[in-house]
Amino acid sequence: MATDSRERVGMKGIAAPLAMVMFLCLADPADAAGPPDDAAAQTLAMRYSPVVRLQEDSSNCANGEQFQPTDVEAVLGDQQVALRGPWRPPDLVKPQPEGKDIRLGFPGHFLDFPGDPLRPGCTYAEWSARINAAHPATVYAHVVRDPAFPGQISLEYWFFYVFNDYNNTHEGDWESILLVFDAATPAAALTMDPTAVGFSQHGGAERARWGDPKLEIVDGTRPVVYPAAGSHANKYGRRLYLGRGSEGLGCDDTTNPGSELRPRVAYVPMTRADYVQQYPWLAFEGRWGERQRSFFDGPTGPNMKTSWTAPIQDAEATWRDDSNTVPAGTLLGPSSTSAFCAAVATGSNLVRETLDRTWLLGLLLAALVVLIWFAASRTRWGGADPLPARRRRAWGQAVVAALRLCRHRPGLFAGFATAFVVLSLVTVTLADLQAARRDAPVDLGAPTETATGFWASLLALAVSLLTISTYVVLLAAVTTTLDQLDRGAPVTATLALRQVMSNWRPLTRAAVQYFAVIAALTLFVATIPLAVYYAVSRAFAVPVAAAEHCRGSTALRRSRMLVRGRWWRTAVPLAIIVGLGLIAGPVAGITLLLGTDLPATLINVVSSLLFALAMPIASAAVVYLYFDRAVSLPGSPGSGEMPDARRTYPRDGDGSVEHDLPSVRSDS
Repeated sequence: MATDSRERVGMKGIAAPLAMVMFLCLADPADAAGPPDDAAAQTLAMRYSPVVRLQEDSSNCANGEQFQPTDVEAVLGDQQVALRGPWRPPDLVKPQPEGKDIRLGFPGHFLDFPGDPLRPGCTYAEWSARINAAHPATVYAHVVRDPAFPGQISLEYWFFYVFNDYNNTHEGDWESILLVFDAATPAAALTMDPTAVGFSQHGGAERARWGDPKLEIVDGTRPVVYPAAGSHANKYGRRLYLGRGSEGLGCDDTTNPGSELRPRVAYVPMTRADYVQQYPWLAFEGRWGERQRSFFDGPTGPNMKTSWTAPIQDAEATWRDDSNTVPAGTLLGPSSTSAFCAAVATGSNLVRETLDRTWLLGLLLAALVVLIWFAASRTRWGGADPLPARRRRAWGQAVVAALRLCRHRPGLFAGFATAFVVLSLVTVTLADLQAARRDAPVDLGAPTETATGFWASLLALAVSLLTISTYVVLLAAVTTTLDQLDRGAPVTATLALRQVMSNWRPLTRAAVQYFAVIAALTLFVATIPLAVYYAVSRAFAVPVAAAEHCRGSTALRRSRMLVRGRWWRTAVPLAIIVGLGLIAGPVAGITLLLGTDLPATLINVVSSLLFALAMPIASAAVVYLYFDRAVSLPGSPGSGEMPDARRTYPRDGDGSVEHDLPSVRSDS
C-alpha cells in the first residue's frame, strides 16, 4: 500500500519502537548475537576445522574422485553458469550471475552449470579442475543456536561440490559435518570439547561421540572426514558402505583415500543480516544445479535446510548411530552385497540414460521379455527323467532333470553342497586376509603402498585360483556321480570326490589350459570374442575328462568336437544355466536387502547357502548337456555304448587313459 511522505514522518515516532519490539519477538535467536560472539565463534571454527581425505584422483574421469570442496565464488560469476527460471522450458533470467544477483531469493529458480547431468562425461570434471585451479578448496563454517536447546550450541561446516557423480548424478552437492557443544555461547564452547559429531550422508547423518574410536582426530581438535567417491557422503573411515533408505541407495566407497586436504575456512557470521551481507548467495532459495526429474535434481543450499536454523532438532530426528558396511569377504560364491552395489549402479545408469528417452527404456524392457520368451519357447521341458543320464535332452529338459535328481536324491546333493562349503572355506579365509590387507591403515603421505598392494594382489590370485578349483571339483564330482548312476553302481558324494581325486592329473591339466587360455585372450579387447568362443567350445572338457578318463589335452579337443556345428545352441543354454546358478543367491540377497532390515552379514550367509545349493544343480544340468552332445556321436566313449564304455585303454604317462579316437586325432 502506498504511503505519502507526511504519513511516514507522522508515524515514525510510533513505528520505530513497535518495530523494535516485533524484531525482538520474531527474530531468529541467532540474530541477537553480537560481535563478541562472532569473534569467539570464528576462533571456534578455526580450531575444529576438518581434515578431508578425498578418494584418490584418477586420470580417467570415470574413476576415482574428480571433485573437491569448492569456493562458491569460483562458481558464481563464471561465464558458463546461468540463472534460470521455474518455467518450462526454463528461461534464462541472468547469465553469469554473481552472489548479489541471487540475494532476492528466487524460489523455484536454479543455477545451471555447464554439462548434462544425465550424460556427464568429463564435462563437469574438466570444469571443476579449471575453476578450482584458481581458488583454494573451501569449507564454510557457521555457529548456530538451536531455539529448542538453549544450553547447547552447534558448529557446522558446509562443503560444496559442483557435481554429484553417484548413482543419482546431479549438478551441485552440499554436504556438512556438525559438532555439538554443551555450552550456551561460543566463548563457553572454547573451554570444552564437543559432545557429539554428525557427518551428513545422503538423506541422513551418522553420529559419533567425541573420542569415539571410529572418529579420527588430528592435532587434538580436527575431525577427519572421508568423503565417498562421487557421492561425497561423509564417512568416518576407509570402508565400502552399504546404503539403504536415508543412507542412500547403493554403495559408498572410501577405501582408497589420497593425501590430506585442509580446506580454507570461510567463516559465516551468526546473524542472518551479517552473513547475507557478507555472503549474499546464502539468501538464494533456488537450486544449486540444473532442474531434473526425480533424484537427478539439483539440491537447495544450506540456508534451506532444517539443520541451518535448528541443527540439534534435526540431529535428533535424522542422525543414526552407525552405517552398514559391506562385508569384506563372502562365505560362498558371489556376494549379495557386492551384487547389490553393482545392480543399483547399473539400474541407476539405465534410468539415467533413458529418463528423457522413455521410448528407449520401453524398447529395452520389451527386448528383454522377448528374449526370455524366445529362449523358453525354443526348448522342451517335459519328459525330463534324470536317468539314464546318457540320452538326448533339450536344455530345458536338462534343467528339469537336474532339479528332479536333486529331489530324488537330496542326501547326495546335500553332500555335494557340504563339500562345496568345506572347499570354499579356504577361499573365504584368503578373501578375509585380502580384505584385511586392503583395509589396513597406511601412511597416506607415503608415495606408494607397494607392500600392501603386492600381498593383496597375491591373495587375490590365490582366491581366484581356489574359486576355479572348487567349481572344477564340483563339476567333475557331479559328472562322476551321473556316470556311476548310469552304470548302476553305488555312489555317494564321498565316493564321487574320491574318484575325482584319483583322476586329478587330467582334470588339472584340462582346467589349467582352459582357464589360462581364456585369461590370456581377455587381456586384449580385440581377442575377447575369441575368449568367448574358446570358453564355449571347450566348456565340456572337465566332464569329458571325468567321464571318459582321457588326457587333459584330449578332453579339450573332444569338447571342441562335441560343440562343433552347435556353438550357439551350446552357448545360450550354458549362459542361462550357469547364470541362474550364479545369480540365485545374489538375487535373493538383493531382495532381502531392499525388503528387510536384516544385517548385511546375515543376508550374505543366506545368499551363500542358496549358492551352495544352486551350484550342484547347475553343474548337473551342464553335465546333462554334455551327455546330450556325447550320445549324438554313436560309438564315441561318451555315448554310453557299453562295449566301448567298458573297454580297457592303455594308460599314458600321467595315469589317465587315452582313447583310440581317430576323429579326435584328426581334429587338431
